[in-house]
Amino acid sequence: MAVLLAALPACAAQTGESAAAAAGGGAKASSPDAAAPRGASGDDWKHVLQVVANLRADPPATPIVCVLGGSAARESTISDASWAAQIAAGGGPAVAAYNLGSRNRTLAQDIALVKQLPRGAGIVFIGINVGRFTSPPSSPKVTLPQPVATLPPYEQHQYTQRNVKSAAKKKALVSRWLAERYPAFRANYASSLETLGALVAACRSRGYAPVLLELPRDTAVIGARLDAPVTRFTADCKALAKKRGIPWVSFVDEARLSDGDFYDLWHLVEPGREVWQGLLSKETVRLLAQNDREGAGS
Repeated sequence: MAVLLAALPACAAQTGESAAAAAGGGAKASSPDAAAPRGASGDDWKHVLQVVANLRADPPATPIVCVLGGSAARESTISDASWAAQIAAGGGPAVAAYNLGSRNRTLAQDIALVKQLPRGAGIVFIGINVGRFTSPPSSPKVTLPQPVATLPPYEQHQYTQRNVKSAAKKKALVSRWLAERYPAFRANYASSLETLGALVAACRSRGYAPVLLELPRDTAVIGARLDAPVTRFTADCKALAKKRGIPWVSFVDEARLSDGDFYDLWHLVEPGREVWQGLLSKETVRLLAQNDREGAGS
């Protein structure tokens, strides 16, 4: 059975995600399935599970390249097919590229998911932002569906230029994050950092090269208001990367994204995700070449 790249997604209208979800990069959404475990419901999570089920049943001959994370990661690429094409056009090899981001995903769920990937070579970009450090410790289990010959239709993007929030609303979201999510960040930070280390180990145990990837945020609106949590996690992620001998990658400054590139504080819309995916593709080519050189020299 041939495993196909995910169908080219079309930008969908904004769903009923609450302001808390938009503010938190980890808060629950006020939707009909809001009582479900975080990250354990929604079309994006079902899509992720189906992709992994297909990969496990029929591993591709080419390297697997994927990005993990919550909805900020999900919105950061245009499509799997265009990402793979950009990598090849930039001088990289043919790859099976997948955005495996889904709403409200936890680092613990990422570990369970990575353990289901087929053993092989490739790169796992671990998406990091403030929301990734807000979840309490957990030991989730992942049950994969049956593999299918063709992935069902999937709309990757839930945010579009048509409904970008105003600067005033975005500033209110910063205040809301500080009031509602920062306490969770502080309470769960140490355990989340430990879980991140375990995720790095899980990637390596499956044969993949882990990369810590800072996810986009609207610095034009946020300004210095989140400097404390951002400085904390970036410093610790850089230290973790150095200790484990893995890359820490950030395009937050290099991308030079404007306020109009974001739906809210974290989720890119059309112009922003094009810039971000271009930078990610370029970095993917570089890392794949580096991994090949290191492998040849071992």
